[in-house]
Amino acid sequence: MSSFECKKVENCFVNSASFQYRLGFKVDDEFLTRLEKISATFKCRRDFPRPYFNATLADGTQVKGVIGDIVLKAVYPETDAVLSKEAFEQLLRLIINARNS
Repeated sequence: MSSFECKKVENCFVNSASFQYRLGFKVDDEFLTRLEKISATFKCRRDFPRPYFNATLADGTQVKGVIGDIVLKAVYPETDAVLSKEAFEQLLRLIINARNS
């Protein structure tokens, strides 16, 4: 498996750019710490039955998921969705590579 698998997610919003990322590991504190460092805003709720995180990057990309799961979702802004997706995937690779080294 490469560093992650990506597939488009269908939803009810027309022209939305939502993608699911399947990681080769469970989202843990190390991953969250690295994601928080690159986020404009970051929220983590561990007190819920399914603890989750939600990060917004500077370009408006929203990244969300459940702590302890191997899947996360990214929703890209309608303007420049392709560029935002490329930028996020590059950052995701850097996070994964730093985590694995």
